[in-house]
Amino acid sequence: MDVIGEGPDHTFLLFGDQVLGLHDAKEGEGPKGVDHLAIRVNEWTGLRNRVTRARVVITGEKERNDSRSLFLRGPEGIKLELVWRPDPHTHTCEHPTPPPRPVSDDEDE
Repeated sequence: MDVIGEGPDHTFLLFGDQVLGLHDAKEGEGPKGVDHLAIRVNEWTGLRNRVTRARVVITGEKERNDSRSLFLRGPEGIKLELVWRPDPHTHTCEHPTPPPRPVSDDEDE
């Protein structure tokens, strides 16, 4: 897998034409397991209508500079995200990797 995006609390890995997003737990929380599954789709046009006709509950939509997402309530309450991007091999991060934290004199000891 190739790293295609990193942020202060997440990393995106490319394998084939799919992306695996790994996110750190929020401060004070332990790992929860799977937050949601994101599935890449090849076609955006008409997707919302097809999902609605299938009587799947749509819980949200998001449009970014490089992608569009449709969020669904899947089986047994699992959150699903259908993602379309013009180039499936790109995955930009909204939060670039922060610069390294300077080492204080106290940490050297």
